[in-house]
Amino acid sequence: MGAGKGTATKILKDILYPGSPSFRFYDALREFYSWLRESFLASHASLSLPEHASTKDLQDLSTKIRGLFGENSLERAIVLRAERCLAPSPIMIIEGIRRPADIGILMHDPQYHFYLVYIEADPRIRWERHRARNEKRGDADLTFERFIELGQAETEMEIRSLRPQAHLVVDNSDSILQMANVLRATFDKLLQEEHTRALDL
Repeated sequence: MGAGKGTATKILKDILYPGSPSFRFYDALREFYSWLRESFLASHASLSLPEHASTKDLQDLSTKIRGLFGENSLERAIVLRAERCLAPSPIMIIEGIRRPADIGILMHDPQYHFYLVYIEADPRIRWERHRARNEKRGDADLTFERFIELGQAETEMEIRSLRPQAHLVVDNSDSILQMANVLRATFDKLLQEEHTRALDL
């Protein structure tokens, strides 16, 4: 949380490769939460949900859905979204991967040219960013201790196991410009390699 996933996405899609489509890994969860609240539970006042899901709400929902539909259920949803996208862009961005099971298809199916970027930052910097962003209910009032506690949730703990699998690790404790320069150099090189490979075929 607060490491800079959203910032990296904005750099890639708005500055480096304008028009690139992006998908947030938890979009399907947010939509399912809204459906539960507005349709499924609408007539059950005793089972109502808050209008906006908190970080903990989405963490708990993720665990339940994966228990019901399989560990890679969120990955299947995001892959389907990406496959349906027809944007004329050299890249697509999937933001918010948290677990190795979230990328089993993407990492091992040769039809996908998948590149995993792991972004990290100092915990206090992440906490300050998370509060300032105030994206979900209660974020602005989050104490540092509670932020660290949320980071121990099952869905967050598995993030660390992604680091060894990453093709690129970026320390985003410094300036946005530094991260932008790293992303530009990396993806320009990757796209040039893809272009050369396509010509060879």
